[in-house]
Amino acid sequence: MNQLTRILLVDDHELVLWALVAIIREKLPDTQVLSASSFDQGFETIKNTPVDLIILDIDVPGGNSTKMIEKLKSVRADIRVLIHTAMEEEDYSIKYLTAGADGFLSKASPLPTVAEAIQTVLRGEKYMSPKTQNLLANSYLKSVTNPAKPKEASTITPREAEIITLLLQGKWTKEIASQLGIKWSTVSTHKLSIFEKFGVTNVIQLYKKILQDYPDLIDVSTTQVKPKS
Repeated sequence: MNQLTRILLVDDHELVLWALVAIIREKLPDTQVLSASSFDQGFETIKNTPVDLIILDIDVPGGNSTKMIEKLKSVRADIRVLIHTAMEEEDYSIKYLTAGADGFLSKASPLPTVAEAIQTVLRGEKYMSPKTQNLLANSYLKSVTNPAKPKEASTITPREAEIITLLLQGKWTKEIASQLGIKWSTVSTHKLSIFEKFGVTNVIQLYKKILQDYPDLIDVSTTQVKPKS
């Protein structure tokens, strides 16, 4: 008899969980599906129950960092982690794959693609969308042609520009989340990305860095940050 396959879904969105369960039951009917609504709950689950695959939303409560991958794999090195997120693929896919994730999947992906990603990772292979493959190829080519060049802070997205503007206006994370109509954990995830891009660890350093090295990004009179591509 084949060993039972267990998949743990770590996501706090009921509709997403429902859709994933439906896909797994259709494509992998002999699979046991577990779920957790926070990273800490998911971590406790894998400490007590052997799991083959974790489908993880990086915006889940208690998460928001690539360190989640290291922590999960510290419990069992061969556990597979498929990132399933609504966060921008351009900003997060390579970062999480480099940190040890076994696949990166956008929540905007069609159902057949979701099924393909799950089956690919369960086979022990890496899953990357064509978009992420292109990003990875371009990143590699840039590293070869200009290995010493750091990531440009001017690659901030429109959403990150909004968040930087509010941070520099003294807004707290929950205030920003309320004003933009997004979860506070989403704001925290964007903040981590922003700090990494600018090479800083707090808002004061961010403001000084922008004024010193990227003055064209900000209108000092209004503290308005302009996104660049």
